[in-house]
Amino acid sequence: MKNAVYLQSGGPTAVINSSFYGVIKAYQENQGIDVLYGSRFGLQGLIEDNLIEINKEKDYSSLTKIPGAILGSARLRLKDEFDPLLDQILEVVKKHDIHYIYCNGGNDSMDTGDKLTKFFKRVNYPCTVVGICKTIDNDLCENDFSPGFASAVNYIVKSTMEIALDLKAYKKGRVTIVETMGRDAGWLAASSSLANRYNLGPDLIYVPECAFKKEEFLDDIKRIYQEKGKVFIVVSEALKDENGEYLFADTNNLDSFGHIQLGSISMKLCDLVKKELGINTRYIEYNLMQRCASHIASQNDITWAYSCGYNAVKFSLENKVGVVSIKKKEEVTYQLVPFEKVANHVRHMPRNYMNERGNFVSQKGEEYFKTFIDDSLKIDIPEEFR
Repeated sequence: MKNAVYLQSGGPTAVINSSFYGVIKAYQENQGIDVLYGSRFGLQGLIEDNLIEINKEKDYSSLTKIPGAILGSARLRLKDEFDPLLDQILEVVKKHDIHYIYCNGGNDSMDTGDKLTKFFKRVNYPCTVVGICKTIDNDLCENDFSPGFASAVNYIVKSTMEIALDLKAYKKGRVTIVETMGRDAGWLAASSSLANRYNLGPDLIYVPECAFKKEEFLDDIKRIYQEKGKVFIVVSEALKDENGEYLFADTNNLDSFGHIQLGSISMKLCDLVKKELGINTRYIEYNLMQRCASHIASQNDITWAYSCGYNAVKFSLENKVGVVSIKKKEEVTYQLVPFEKVANHVRHMPRNYMNERGNFVSQKGEEYFKTFIDDSLKIDIPEEFR
């Protein structure tokens, strides 16, 4: 027998379960795998032998409508290919005659896939590992975009427009700062610029690819506040200063992967504005809703995520190891790239996607982002009320 196991890792998205469904569908259509298991809580399930057998005859299509990680996720890092946990994994893998493993996650998860591959090779156990990309951050190398990103863009653009309408209710307002996720890259924050296609977007956008300069930030706010009596700003959680250091970061607060815990930069920037300019402020964090708002998920995103999972099985049955990556020219294609090209790397947004001052998206950037939305997000305001 040759069995397989699928696991989810890292932060969930609105479409990660669509990738799981893609794996299931490929399994159900192909005789190359005898039994497919789902690992509960990511790598932890492989360590603790906590596996669920997938029914080869059952319809699991409802997974495409369910956000979050249906199997449960984990943030567990293997130290290296000699980590003692790998011996426990080997026991479980041998017990269930598993010869294919599908890791669905971000760049840290691809590091897990890489270590598993090297370990199985070292102990001479025949097991093919394939990575399935997912992240709302859109920061995975070797991908033109990442499954999960387009749905997050839908949520951010629509919510930004709705906030803009709320702010328009008053002739004079305050400085409103909205915070998006994005550990090291500003793709999510920059995507909010699409709301301006409907005249309901932010005045200013700040991303980690452009060094944050306090005086320029305050000058931008003063100028716009004098013109409009209110300022609407979108910022990435991962803003960095001119020395490349995270703004307001607590370097003593690290996660299990050694990453600095980010968040609440919008609150701290509001405090700065109140202190320096004496203007009333409000901060808003989009927080988890960016990655779990399935009510506004992109249908294209669902398709892309599903196809990544489906192709992962196809590649594995050809005994090909690596990460399924998405490329887009005239059409979307799926390729397999080495784990080491994705693991622990960050795909930053090109600097020319922002204007020269670094406080808004450029025309070049808008050309990239506009492919992820359509006019279904539009709020149609009668002309006399605009």
